[in-house]
Amino acid sequence: MPLNIGWHFYFCTMLHYQISGNSNDIIVLVHGFCENHTCFNSILPLLSRHYKVICPDLPGFGKSELLEKSSMEMVADCLKDLLYQLNVSQCVMLGHSMGGYVALAFANKYPEYLSAIGLLHSTALADNAERFEKRKQVINFIEKNGKEAYINNFIPTLFRDKDNHKLACDMLLEEAKSSPQQGIIDAVKAMMDRKNQEAYLMNTDLPVFFAVGKYDELIPKNVMLKQASSCKQSEICYLEQSAHCGILEEPEKLSNAIIKFCDRVLK
Repeated sequence: MPLNIGWHFYFCTMLHYQISGNSNDIIVLVHGFCENHTCFNSILPLLSRHYKVICPDLPGFGKSELLEKSSMEMVADCLKDLLYQLNVSQCVMLGHSMGGYVALAFANKYPEYLSAIGLLHSTALADNAERFEKRKQVINFIEKNGKEAYINNFIPTLFRDKDNHKLACDMLLEEAKSSPQQGIIDAVKAMMDRKNQEAYLMNTDLPVFFAVGKYDELIPKNVMLKQASSCKQSEICYLEQSAHCGILEEPEKLSNAIIKFCDRVLK
């Protein structure tokens, strides 16, 4: 679907990013693992009619440079520097999957920048022992077989029905393959080492938005619903036709839910 808006591309020292919309109210969309800013193209048409939307490429993905050593906190620092350069003092930050881990790290370090945060198919939990071992296996697999072999297996698992979303699945595959192999490995290591943010989520006064996929096997719905119930303020968009990619599986429903949420916290 073509977008009836202007697109502007900018570069800073570390991050490539894209801005759409002309509002004074700002949303920052943070992409997930093996993605880049273009993963949000399906929800941007609606969001950018109401808000200015900033979509960065995280370090090691898309057109952004690698960090020497990556962590969620270091990525959060990069986002803070970007917002500072863009004269953004207040925003809503929404992160998809790994992007949610970044958003939580950002909220912990720089709460003064935020009106609200959002976890789109994401969690405040750190990796348990089983997930930690699986991530080690991912690194070993990529180092042995290369990124494309891993990506071809991984990306289709994000969809409830990859055949009904073939164009979206193919787009994510192309996105992932455009990123350097070392960026993918660094991101896996950063996810392995990330902190548990449950206490922050329970104690923050910020409103928290949750996008929950009914068929999500990576971040199961019961995990996200439990975390939503622990927040002081939360709103849930329950995506009944989605697995882990509601941004592409149910973009209109998700967009409208985000707009409703942001209207409440920003207006």
